[in-house]
Amino acid sequence: MNLWRNEVLKFTLISGIKGKIFLGALIGILSWSLIFLFYFYGFFEPYELKTYDALCRLQAQRSPTPPEVVLIVVDQGSLDAAQRQGIQWPWPRQMYAPIVQYCAAAGARALAFDVLFDQPSAYGREDDQILAEALKQNGHVFLALFLSREKRLPAPWEENILRRIGLPLSDHSGQVSTTYVSTIPSIEILAEGAAGLGNVMVLPGPDGVYRQIPLCFSYRNHWIPSLGLAVYRHLYGSDPLVLQKKSLKTGREEVPLDRQGLFLLHYYDPAKDFSRLSAFNVVQSFQAVQEGGKPVYPPHLLKDKIVFLGFTAAGLYDLKPTPLSPVSPGVLVHATLVANLIHKDFRVRISPVPLLAIALTIAVAMGVAVMLIPSLWKLAFLLVGMAAAVVFSVSLSFQKSLWVDGVLLSVNLGVSFALSTAFSAATEGRQRRQIKKMFSHYMSDLLIQDLLKNPDKVRLGGEKRVLTVFFSDIAGFTSLSERLSPEEVVALLNRYLTAMTDIILRSGGLIDKYEGDAIMAFWGAPVPQEDHAIRACLAALDNQARLGELRQEFLLAGLPPIHARIGINTGEMIIGNMGSSQRFDFTVIGDSVNLASRLEGAGKEYGIRILISEDTYSQAADRIEVRELDLLRVKGRDKPVRIYELLARRGQLPETLLKGRELFLCGLNFYRNQKWEEAKNHFQGVLDLLPDDGPSKTFIWRCEQFQESPPERRWDGVFQLKTK
Repeated sequence: MNLWRNEVLKFTLISGIKGKIFLGALIGILSWSLIFLFYFYGFFEPYELKTYDALCRLQAQRSPTPPEVVLIVVDQGSLDAAQRQGIQWPWPRQMYAPIVQYCAAAGARALAFDVLFDQPSAYGREDDQILAEALKQNGHVFLALFLSREKRLPAPWEENILRRIGLPLSDHSGQVSTTYVSTIPSIEILAEGAAGLGNVMVLPGPDGVYRQIPLCFSYRNHWIPSLGLAVYRHLYGSDPLVLQKKSLKTGREEVPLDRQGLFLLHYYDPAKDFSRLSAFNVVQSFQAVQEGGKPVYPPHLLKDKIVFLGFTAAGLYDLKPTPLSPVSPGVLVHATLVANLIHKDFRVRISPVPLLAIALTIAVAMGVAVMLIPSLWKLAFLLVGMAAAVVFSVSLSFQKSLWVDGVLLSVNLGVSFALSTAFSAATEGRQRRQIKKMFSHYMSDLLIQDLLKNPDKVRLGGEKRVLTVFFSDIAGFTSLSERLSPEEVVALLNRYLTAMTDIILRSGGLIDKYEGDAIMAFWGAPVPQEDHAIRACLAALDNQARLGELRQEFLLAGLPPIHARIGINTGEMIIGNMGSSQRFDFTVIGDSVNLASRLEGAGKEYGIRILISEDTYSQAADRIEVRELDLLRVKGRDKPVRIYELLARRGQLPETLLKGRELFLCGLNFYRNQKWEEAKNHFQGVLDLLPDDGPSKTFIWRCEQFQESPPERRWDGVFQLKTK
């Protein structure tokens, strides 16, 4: 790790501002990666939830409470007043009938019971019948249903109820899993009298706080609405629904859902909460109107209202923690849902991808800034960044109702600041290292001097550039080495590699690596060269010429002659320092590099020494003589490549080769038009001039094969190279 850090430091110092920017970005990415791990394992979630609750309390003070919703609550006052009249808890069902009737008489739009009547009344069937009759007469009353994960035998009538209340919903989310195995509905006589039923089973968040609510539930091929959604659809239309990954599309709008497919509730100020009416006083009001007296609650308080009935008395155990209060009545959850849907008070939590993208941007910006700004300003920059993150999160929450993970962003800033500051402090005062130490083994002195004058030409990380890459290999080296002693193999290789390397370095190339007898080199980087393709081609020609001289020297020394094949390609590739933390090299990778390697091997197919691609030829055409050979499809590429044999420098091709090339091109044209006999005649004409011409021999053999077994009708003239 220290070696890697020192090399990075050296490179950064030499590269100046660009190097510092890169290193700052690298540190930012590292800090972001740490944050991502903590985020992935939920480390920030408890703190994000607390922060969100605090924002909810702030925003609730500015949010007007919707007037459409009214709560009728069984509070402690109602229990005490009923008890004074000899009515014990649980109340008879007929106690709720006057509430239903008074809501109907007052013109309430709907009444929803957050009360589960799952057992027959202890006061007898007549008690249930009184409430059932009131429900039927009202026609706008909704009762509770409870979905359960515990097994129980369904009553025979339950399926009919489920069909009646089921939602016409198409699930395109792929997220919903059916985990409910039974229902606990209100009893049959009441369920049949109700306008609908809705699920009231709501699970809290991981910390026990009720922030979200499912809008619908999958159960036995039915989609069961929540109590709030059932009321809302009754009042505002019953268009088919479409459940998507991030929303529920209704007839009126698209309701956003969070990562788990839940609706994020927007609670209102508890000090200005929904109007609350005492249940017992509503009963008294109905009786007063019936007797011609003055009601406790005038009917206009319920006119055109959506009414929810629930429990608020502490002893009835329906108090739930919400972002606004640790003890909120459970009915408030369902009432808030309806109010949110009516007013489109939608909250959305930012999804992971944009959140992490923002965090990455912030981390990189902080890392770069710390590497560039003076030490005295670094702490101030951190404080400004923290404040900006807070303002960003709060403003989106207040103005866009968007929940942004502010804790993550703030910690992300701090970690990026700490890592980049520590690295910057650790490297201050170190002497700059020279680039020569890094490149002296595989670049010419001329290029190294250029780099020392212009160090910003080298970048530590990978970048895409159009370069020319060169591969060479000694033909039949394995069998040749088996005939020689180890000392002779090493001596031969050293002389060969030295001669070839000298030519490549003089041409401005960079030796990427040696692999046994193979050489990989490239031109155009790190110092840009507009003529990189020309340099590579001329170096290849010089290599072959020098190799001819070496063969004579080897013969005199009693060593076998050697021949080398070369493949060259020009194209976009990734260049940079690559390797492990202990060792890395300045190298190139990519599909264009692979193609050059394939071309080197393909030379064996045609019996030639230098094979280049069309992209290389197009950039070096003014300086070289070539012969078009074939359309080749190599392993790993679907698109065929037009390939050329590199013959000589421009204007230096002997007359015999000029005539042979012309005959070969004519034969190639006949070959591609499937005129096998004419093609063979022209290729034979080449052999009459050049008896050892490998490509002509190859194409004569192919023509004979196609004469015996013609190609398919859609043959495009492309040759499939089956070997690497």
